[in-house]
Amino acid sequence: MRTRVCDLLGIDAPILQAGMSTFTSAELVAAVSNAGGLGILGALLRPPDQLRAEIQRIRTLTTRPFGVNHVIAHLDPTALDVTFEEHVPVLSLAWGDPGPLVTRAHAAGVRVVHQVPTAADASHAAAVGVDVIVGQGTDGGGHVGFVGTLPLLPAVVDAAGDVPVLAAGGIADGRGLAAALALGAAGVLMGTRFLATPEAPIPDGWRRLIVDSAESTTVRTAAFDRALMMPWPGAEVRAIRNQFLADWSERPDEAGANAAELAPRLMDALRGGDFATFPPMAGQSCGVIREILPAGEIVRRTVAEAEVALRRLARFI
Repeated sequence: MRTRVCDLLGIDAPILQAGMSTFTSAELVAAVSNAGGLGILGALLRPPDQLRAEIQRIRTLTTRPFGVNHVIAHLDPTALDVTFEEHVPVLSLAWGDPGPLVTRAHAAGVRVVHQVPTAADASHAAAVGVDVIVGQGTDGGGHVGFVGTLPLLPAVVDAAGDVPVLAAGGIADGRGLAAALALGAAGVLMGTRFLATPEAPIPDGWRRLIVDSAESTTVRTAAFDRALMMPWPGAEVRAIRNQFLADWSERPDEAGANAAELAPRLMDALRGGDFATFPPMAGQSCGVIREILPAGEIVRRTVAEAEVALRRLARFI
């Protein structure tokens, strides 16, 4: 299953793993890339020295292409410098204007994948020369916008023109990949599905919550960012409902007013695996994730399932 994205990024399957901050690792990235997809290491909140070490470790685990993700709204220039110094083949971006970074990346021979939450953002990304655009719907986990993946994707495809588009948000299996292709996308980017893997560097309790949750058990809220005093323009966080969200999700302004108390509690809870306090981020796709699988197996299964789904659809054409 090859699309334009495969040729652009040098991969075998049109499946990218989301660059989910420090919840990614060299082991996760390499496993996805070795299976034919594109693994992406998250740079957000990762010290530059640690980022360099992880990039170098990825290269001991795979010879395949991989990417590093930077959140433009919270960009660490030193970490970005590390990404270029280490000659990472793909720069993954989100939440901000990619224009200046595209110029630098292309001058270094680096492909740019940029995630957008609206068709207007896709149009701008295409105009400034992004190589691949990811249309991310609010169905996804972590930081998301406000438009569902199903209505967003065709609008992004139309706005992107000749630039290939990937679908993200609520996709966790080959049926989702087949649906994305039917809507004009050239592949998918998945986050939550790759958290429910042994390679993801998250506590086991978080993995189990993803597997045990339904599509209806996630909440989207601004309270988490307000509590951490870390604003994300145009975004809110989607996570599995817990006690913190029950207490604060409808009161984001009050969460911000209590940030001095809440922020350290949230970070302590993450370190201690207390997911009644720290919201375990996940998309609505957790409703179809029923087992923890190796990351490479997820890539292979997703391709196989998509082929079955597309053959089934062909019978109606």
